[in-house]
Amino acid sequence: MNKEVKINEYDLGLNYINGNDETLGVLYTTYYSSLIMIAYKYTLNAEKSKDLIGYVFEKLLCLNTSKRQTIFLHPTKGIYPLVISIIKNKALDDIKATKLHQEKQKHIESLSNFTSTNHILSRFEEEAIKQLIYNLPNREKEILQLHLDGFKNEEIAKQLNISYNTVRNTLHTAKQRVKKLWQLFL
Repeated sequence: MNKEVKINEYDLGLNYINGNDETLGVLYTTYYSSLIMIAYKYTLNAEKSKDLIGYVFEKLLCLNTSKRQTIFLHPTKGIYPLVISIIKNKALDDIKATKLHQEKQKHIESLSNFTSTNHILSRFEEEAIKQLIYNLPNREKEILQLHLDGFKNEEIAKQLNISYNTVRNTLHTAKQRVKKLWQLFL
């Protein structure tokens, strides 16, 4: 006879809190389908939902034991309600970030459509800025262009597979170079 073993979710959560990473794997495989459905409810995108679930479990896996000790376990459902809550919040954050990015893009487009009263000066400034950016080192040029396209530092870091601090420092350096060169034009 094949008996179905019921998972004691509280003990599973307790094992995770005490540093057993394998229990997180059990939680992942047991609830993956239902967690995808929860994420999909918010994102309306299967791939984004899968990425979101992976991100949440990766973060849970990276928590050290002292941080895990602060997690509250539900008396019968263990850590599962917390995971659901984290996924919902992450999905909502993603929605907000997407909307913000779209608003920035619209704002940038509206600014680029703005016609100056002095077309010659405007055209000179535009060409000068393009030339300044063109003269930057490739990595600075790439990061600055993504920044100008409205991407956040976190998004740039993820897209280029580099650290947030590298993006921040490179942007700072690129902006300083552009400012110095701009002074030469004035």
